[in-house]
Amino acid sequence: MSSHHVVLIRAIGPRPEFYRVAEHLWGDDCDFDSDGDSQDPGDRNWTELSLSLRGPSGENLDAEHLDIDPVSLDPLVLAVRSPQQPLCQRAAEFIISCSGGTVEHAGA
Repeated sequence: MSSHHVVLIRAIGPRPEFYRVAEHLWGDDCDFDSDGDSQDPGDRNWTELSLSLRGPSGENLDAEHLDIDPVSLDPLVLAVRSPQQPLCQRAAEFIISCSGGTVEHAGA
């Protein structure tokens, strides 16, 4: 089993739209797969999100994968997990820049 890096963040306000997280990580025209509890593309109250960058043939690239799950709903604490520490950190920093909040813990 591969190790995943984890960053716990306390999010204060609404999160960025889920597709903006992917665009921040991989660029505006990235091809990605997503899953989560967003009700529609404009929903900023999601608490679960999985993103995977797609390769040239449409396959998901395992190393370019990110999972975000709630650890606590009140207060909202999200666990950002990825096999790649830089991807994990960039996603956490982007969410905090949009929603406010703080990094609660970072580790492997």
